Amino acid sequence: MSNVADKLRKKIKKARRKYRTFRRARKKEVFHDNGGTITVRPTIWVKKGSVEYEGMFRRPQAKCLRGNIKKEKMYSVTSQARDWFLELELRSEKYTFKNMLVVMNPFSEAPLTALVLFTTIMDYGVRATVKGDTPETDFVFEYPPEKRHRIPIIGLYPGRSTDVVIELLDENGEPCDSRTFPLTTDPLPDDLQDVISVKKANPNPAFDNILVAGGIDIRPCVFDRAGQIRYYLERKPKGYGIFPLSKGRFLFMEREISAPSYTNPHSVQMYDMDYLGRVGRTYLVKNGAHHTVEEKTLAGNILTAGNSLEEHSEDLILEIDRETGNIVHQIKVGDLFDDKYQDMMDWAHINSASYDREQDSMLVSMRNIHSVAKFDWGKNEIKWVMADPRFWEGTPTAEKLLTPIGDVPWFYQQHAVFEVEPEENDNPDIRYVMVFDNHWHKRRPVKFFDKDKDSYISFYKVNEKDRTVELYKRFPCPKSKIRSNAVFDKESRRLYAMAGDLEPNIEENRGMIIEYDFDTMEVLGEFYVKPGFFRAHPFEPDMASLSKALVKNTDYICGDLKRPEPLAEDQVERLNFEVAPSVREPSISYRRQEDLFYIREVDHAVKKVYFRGLESVWYVEFADTYQTMKIFETLEYSIVMWLDTLPPDQYEIYIQLGDELQNTGKKITKNE
Repeated sequence: MSNVADKLRKKIKKARRKYRTFRRARKKEVFHDNGGTITVRPTIWVKKGSVEYEGMFRRPQAKCLRGNIKKEKMYSVTSQARDWFLELELRSEKYTFKNMLVVMNPFSEAPLTALVLFTTIMDYGVRATVKGDTPETDFVFEYPPEKRHRIPIIGLYPGRSTDVVIELLDENGEPCDSRTFPLTTDPLPDDLQDVISVKKANPNPAFDNILVAGGIDIRPCVFDRAGQIRYYLERKPKGYGIFPLSKGRFLFMEREISAPSYTNPHSVQMYDMDYLGRVGRTYLVKNGAHHTVEEKTLAGNILTAGNSLEEHSEDLILEIDRETGNIVHQIKVGDLFDDKYQDMMDWAHINSASYDREQDSMLVSMRNIHSVAKFDWGKNEIKWVMADPRFWEGTPTAEKLLTPIGDVPWFYQQHAVFEVEPEENDNPDIRYVMVFDNHWHKRRPVKFFDKDKDSYISFYKVNEKDRTVELYKRFPCPKSKIRSNAVFDKESRRLYAMAGDLEPNIEENRGMIIEYDFDTMEVLGEFYVKPGFFRAHPFEPDMASLSKALVKNTDYICGDLKRPEPLAEDQVERLNFEVAPSVREPSISYRRQEDLFYIREVDHAVKKVYFRGLESVWYVEFADTYQTMKIFETLEYSIVMWLDTLPPDQYEIYIQLGDELQNTGKKITKNE
């Protein structure tokens, strides 16, 4: 009877949830302005209305599996289905400039966003203004002339009403009609309450809005010059945050899906997203990606750091094909350096990599060897190394060092190294390199460390022909022991120190952003970021790209993962599946996204996963690494495997926990 009662209770709860969802989906607000109406719909309306279209965008492979594993939808599918639902609403021509549709947070990822839909008889340009508390904090964007208008709204205030003005622009760019209406949002989540404060206001900053991301206790968010949060993401990424790309997009590293390694388990699943929250491709990196993402060229291939897992972590530079997700080129830095410092698992700790197309070179920061190197990307060779010469003294790498000119203050455990142009330069042999010098040496102590209590943004002038380096300029900032970056804006002659992990904290704040006049070195503005962060960037979204409908793409999963392999018959005979006890470890759970299978575990708990079919047995190996750092031993996350190589069959799933074979009770059937 108890089972029957439990089932009945579950059915009642499910029915209630469906009813509440239905009620919320029907909810709408109607505003009247200038003789017209503005209909405002909630995000649940789009979610409910788009379900019937999901099959249009789902990969054919997604339909070949069934079983008793909890299923989740791929974000790439739900994004496309929602976008198509909204596109159909627009094409219905029910909504005009006089009778607009506004959808709040249409993709359920960015709560302070909205989308305005309407059509016009003639082509009109559009100006959208999200009103700030002062004119300087308005978000203003213009869109080219069209008849169908999808106007993205970014910059709503949290927990209050924000006025939005939509203007039609004539052929001269002058407004010829307008609508004004308020949009109300929910308050900030607890972890974003009171996290930004203004220490010193700058009435004329180089960047009106700044994006902070990464770290431990903050989700990606954008604050304006008044320190008010005007954008944030619902979901938290991995501790490295999100990485801005071109055309209004960014790369989001999954927080809870990782590859076990010798040290930090790194994200194996990443999303190409935009600021409305639409997910394009899902990239899979078998050994994990970390720390840095750059585009090799504008809208081109993705550069990131990876792991060889050949007794080392965080030692690869990867180039990922933007279309296929395949790794088309990589450098394992251990192959290019002598072995003096290859004495720990995370000996290099790559934390930035950027490409120079003119030279076909890669500029790379390696924190744990206090070194910056430029590599010939095509030849896999070191062009030069910039570091304190005492560090490499007596090693073969010393021959690659740049020779210092004058008194050169060196960097230690640096981050975010990039080439910049602080002045006009016609000499192709001269390069300027900007380094966030954390000036810290706890990971690899050196006896000649100067114990300076500041961190620095240091600019070095490198003569590649003469193989020399000299200090060009150096800006002190409060000590930030890890993470952090710097941003130089040539046009405004401003420099931003993004100090993400202060030591010690300042007035209970772990992070700080400082704006300098580059020429006078005067501090113009300062913000505190209470929980700290990984990196910060100017927030400059490509709103024109956000206003376009998505292009249908059913090839949205790309890259590489661990896959099942056939188990030899003699090995099958050694396994006694019949007497395997059921898994009782509470930390273990299972889910599936199409043909991706996830098992949540405590770091390195699951050694092997077995798929016992009627015809054969397949397995996935997870005992190929072991944990060397206690700090990561208790982490919980999901490991993932791609089931596309499994032949059609009926499978029972077993796992090896420690030394014991255990039965998960999960089953899948794969059809032709």
